[in-house]
Order: sequence, then C-alpha cells, then structure tokens
Amino acid sequence: MNFKNFVGNDSIKKQLLPLFLQNKISHAIILVGEKGLGKKTFAKIVAQRLICSSVTDNNPCENCLNCKKIENNVHPDVIYPEKSGTLQSYSIATIRKIRLDAYIAPNEANKKIYIFSNIDNMGIPAQNALLKILEEPPKNVFFILTCISLSNILPTVCSRVQQFSLDRVDILDLQNYLLKRYPEKSEENLKKIAEISQGNIGLANDLLASADFEALIYETKKIILALCSAKEFDLIEAVGKISENRKDFLIGLDFLLNIFRESMILSVNEDFDGDNVCVKRISETFSTKQILNLLDVISKTKNYIDKNVNMSILSTYFASSVFSEAYRKN
Repeated sequence: MNFKNFVGNDSIKKQLLPLFLQNKISHAIILVGEKGLGKKTFAKIVAQRLICSSVTDNNPCENCLNCKKIENNVHPDVIYPEKSGTLQSYSIATIRKIRLDAYIAPNEANKKIYIFSNIDNMGIPAQNALLKILEEPPKNVFFILTCISLSNILPTVCSRVQQFSLDRVDILDLQNYLLKRYPEKSEENLKKIAEISQGNIGLANDLLASADFEALIYETKKIILALCSAKEFDLIEAVGKISENRKDFLIGLDFLLNIFRESMILSVNEDFDGDNVCVKRISETFSTKQILNLLDVISKTKNYIDKNVNMSILSTYFASSVFSEAYRKN
C-alpha cells in the first residue's frame, strides 16, 4: 500500500508529503486517532517512504526489497519494540535497550526506524526514558509513534514530535473501498456496514470478519431498546449474547458508541438528520447529561476489553452500569 491508495485522510497527506520532498520530515512523528483508522498501516507506509530505494511520485514503490520486507514485517531496520505487562505497553527496560540499539548502524537500509503503537498506554517513567532519545537522536534514526489520545502523553514528549491526526473517512469513500476490497460480498450488506461503522475502516473490516454481523447488530439494537424501555432482564440477556465473543463485544460497543454519539448530537440539534430509530429513541428517552454518562460507561467497558478483563465479569459490569446510570436518581 502507498499514500495514494490509503483511503481518505487527504489533510494528513497534504501536511506530510511535502515534508518528504523538502527533506524536512522530523526524526519523530506521532499519529493520533481512534482505534480502527489505520494508524499502524499509515506508520508502515511512512517507514516504506523513508527507506524505499525507488521512490515513485513521492510514494514508496512497493516493489523494492526494502518495501517488500517492511510490508511483510521482516525488515531488520524497521523495529517494533517489544510490549509487556497487562496493558501491553513498553517498559523502562525496553526503552533503555532501544536507546542503546539506536546507536548501532542499520543492517540493510540507510536509516533505522522504530515504530511504537499505542504509546498512550506507556507509563510516565518509560515516557521520560523515551524522551532522552527523542531529544538527541542519532543521525538517520526515526521514531513513528501512534496513540488514540494525547491526553496521557507527557507535554515534553509531544513537544519533541510532529503530530498528525487521522480521521474517519467519508462514508461514500468507505463504501467504494469495501466494494473494491470485497467484490464477493453483496453491495447492500457492504453499504449497511459502511453506515454502521461511520467511516471507521477498522470497524468495517471487523464487522465483515464477524460470522453474522446482522445478528450481532440486531442484538446490539435490542440492548438500546431494552435500556430505553427500562427492561433490565431483556438488557442483561442481549448483553450476554453479544459478549460471548470478545471481538463481537468490542464491535457491539463500537456500534453503541456511534449510536449514542448521534443521539447526543440530535439532543442538542433538532435539525440533525438522525433518522435511525435507535438514535431518536435514545434522544427522546434520556437527557444530554445521561447520554454523556452512558457514553462514558461504554468507553470504560471498551478499555476493560483491551485489558483482557474476564468477559463474564465484564458483561455483568456493563449491563449493571448502563442500567444504573440510565435510571440513577439525581
């Protein structure tokens, strides 16, 4: 893949590509954006562009040995540091090894690249350790960092990197992408998935990987209707069905986030085109404050999934928390 066929995000391309031509690309960049927007893919394209031996029209050629090795994750000079611990983050020991390794000459390319993912999970001591190499990096050493949010990253780290934000793509662009990538799927289903995922390519691909996404979305909608009707037993039953599989539960929560966000917009803007039945039902049932609190519960549950919390416990927590939050007496 190259920048041309990376779907959407023209703004980040317009910011980044001229820097390559002018040889002004920073030794450290950070890609910011929610899960599923293609940060890891984009980081790999940047790495290819940095050490491609046959750059074509300011894009990696995808055919040279460097490009192919990066694509297959086997290039010795493109390093993905090891993660550890419950949060699957980077330890101080790992960062110290990187600081030493950075001074060793590249094996095959003329540059050395370190790609760190989700550094917003990195602890403060490890960030301080990373800061030392970011402040005075060896020549021809580059760092590509990704994160969901900058809020957990030290201001001193942010000040040492160029920041680029990835956004959701236009739904029509996502539809066209899905139609090209999955020609064996029905056009109707692909359009429905594009609408559900609201421009999040990762979520769209996860939905297509689900054994039966229609059944999954049906059960997720039942959660909304049960919550709006104050039917706690129906809510628990629907949550239990979508949480039987960790990946399906995550997809369901992403769908819920999208619906509740649209409900939030509709609750403060009556002109918003929220024609989805679930969106309207939520905005009619709950106040803006309640919707915000429910969004917080959904987001927290997603974070617990990423931390590998027991699914049975998590399912009970989610059902109990959304119901109590929805009908808590102020």
